[in-house]
Amino acid sequence: MAGRRGGDPELSVDLRARLLERGTREHYEDAALYDFEYGDRVEDIEWYVALADRLAEGRGRPLRLLELGAGTGRITTALLAAGHRVTALDRMAPMLRRLEAKVRDPDARARLEVVEGDMVEPPIAARAFDLVIAPFNALMHLYTHDALSRCFAGARRALVSGGTFAFDVMLPDLEWLTLDPSERHSVTYFDHPDTGERLVYSTNHTYDPATQVCHIRLFYDEAPRRPWPFRPPPVPKQLVHLAHRQIFPEELRALLTYAGFTLEEHSGDFVGAPLAEGIESQVVRCRAP
Repeated sequence: MAGRRGGDPELSVDLRARLLERGTREHYEDAALYDFEYGDRVEDIEWYVALADRLAEGRGRPLRLLELGAGTGRITTALLAAGHRVTALDRMAPMLRRLEAKVRDPDARARLEVVEGDMVEPPIAARAFDLVIAPFNALMHLYTHDALSRCFAGARRALVSGGTFAFDVMLPDLEWLTLDPSERHSVTYFDHPDTGERLVYSTNHTYDPATQVCHIRLFYDEAPRRPWPFRPPPVPKQLVHLAHRQIFPEELRALLTYAGFTLEEHSGDFVGAPLAEGIESQVVRCRAP
């Protein structure tokens, strides 16, 4: 493969810190665009709602749920529609405002609590929830072993005895992580949902093996007039950073055991598939003591 590959172990401490700050924040500032980009993702919604309904049937009542990294409420609203009581936690105010705007039914609003906070140490009462979830790679914004351990400990504290903790994160793909960071991928034409601008989306990334963090760059450029092909301009119209820590399966299992959870499911892509080549998501369900 031509060009420098994606691993770059020589990122300075200051540069790493700046990239992590931007990579935690920038992708979530335009809530309307975020909703548009992930509007067709439904497999995880179906899986989390089915899990909540199954646990509720066993308890004979709707569940009390804590959602870590609730975002704009893509999963929250489905859980509310199923009759559950949800505390939605996120650190990004624009996302939570969009979530609240979606919940118009008075009964659903009465079952929703919105909390702006950090999932490393969620400001939540102990033993208050039957189910804690962290959907759609939310845990990949916890960039250290310590942060993940503290989050897992917080989830355990929040759960009632025998409660369930469920989440999904990407299965690391070393071939993808080490792609040439100068090449653009996933080139997609679209109209911005608010402004109507015709834009081109593309990405590339740099993987830092020293920290297991992939620093993803999301480019938004003006779409060329037909029939001209898209060629990346020297300076993008907008550049958005997204940082995702890669969490390998054995690390995940070890941290859950250390936190006191019993692992009940660790499978792929919301269909119970084994973790193997071609699987995108690790889907985890575990039980508190």
